[in-house]
Amino acid sequence: MQAIRQIIDVESNMLSIRLPGDFKAEKVEVIILPVNKQETKMKGIANLRGKLNLTKAQYNDFHTDVIKRREEWEKDI
Repeated sequence: MQAIRQIIDVESNMLSIRLPGDFKAEKVEVIILPVNKQETKMKGIANLRGKLNLTKAQYNDFHTDVIKRREEWEKDI
């Protein structure tokens, strides 16, 4: 099953959803939920903090570890 999640701006109580060319379906289910503006600004691992129930100290340790690992990936071998 293919699923598409998009955050779309509503203009004049209307919205338009463009599906990818490889999306094949004759009937779809559309569920519309309001999005908290703060949610749209969160990126990367910042989204994980609430989902993992981390304390601020645990989150900072986790974030530091992720940065170190990314730096290792970028090293020339």
